Amino acid sequence: MIKTIYPSRSATLYEATSSKNTGLDEIIEITKQVSASGATNYNSRGVLYFSPTELSTISASLSAQGIHTSSDSGSLKYYLKMFVSEEGDVPLEFQLNVHPLRESFEMGTGRTTNKPYSTNGVSWAYRRTPEVSWTDTGGYYFSGSHASESAVQLFNNVTADVEVDITDQVLWWESDPETVANYGLIIKRPDGHETNAEVYGSLKYYSRNTNTIYPPRLEVRYNPLQQTFSSINGSQISISDDIDVVPRISSEYKQGSIDRIIVDTTVKGKARSQAGSVGTDFTYYLPQSSSFAIKDNST
Repeated sequence: MIKTIYPSRSATLYEATSSKNTGLDEIIEITKQVSASGATNYNSRGVLYFSPTELSTISASLSAQGIHTSSDSGSLKYYLKMFVSEEGDVPLEFQLNVHPLRESFEMGTGRTTNKPYSTNGVSWAYRRTPEVSWTDTGGYYFSGSHASESAVQLFNNVTADVEVDITDQVLWWESDPETVANYGLIIKRPDGHETNAEVYGSLKYYSRNTNTIYPPRLEVRYNPLQQTFSSINGSQISISDDIDVVPRISSEYKQGSIDRIIVDTTVKGKARSQAGSVGTDFTYYLPQSSSFAIKDNST
């Protein structure tokens, strides 16, 4: 099963315009501009913030059910997902890194299209206004090789959607919040790729402000420890039966809700029993090993 947490803050940090805020942009851009001589590079990085309260509430609820990262069943994982909107001049093979931030940031109210551009909020040079600098420009973050400090996703001739395991980073936040507070995440290219003369193109991802169904998200993935299955008042269908499967789908669902979808199954051509003058239909159910998927046809 999956529980989803959406970010409450997002922005792009642009090295070329180091005080520019983009907190209300619908896009997060990971890009690199290289001068004609190859002597000067300008990079951009993305930052995201997920509510510690929402995260800890879900983790505590699952832990109370015996679902955690070290359990044999019901194993718990945390994945960062970002959906690409546009790719430009991107090589077949490239890499993105995700690091936990060491300082907080203010999202701000700027947009890339603002003229003059807004300086109200986080930027390459500043983490909040009025002009509170990052300890290191471009975002101050943990950068060790351990998975709690660096999560890596490699791309090889595939779409640039991000789906990276950040379980160790989340556990680090939760294990020692006084020392390692959850200030959010930074998404960037490796240091060597930012500083060399190679061109890596532009990656544009949907931000928290997108009007699509593709905002970035933190997925809490786990397997339930117990699954109940009942065959009361029905007969199990067999592989040879010709069946109709009709799920009871609502016209819409609220974001973040947990809903039960009932699946009705009927067997075609089965005879009806007669009790006096009243016809009786039998109820059938799918085998316990059955699986299904749900697709949003509208999008």
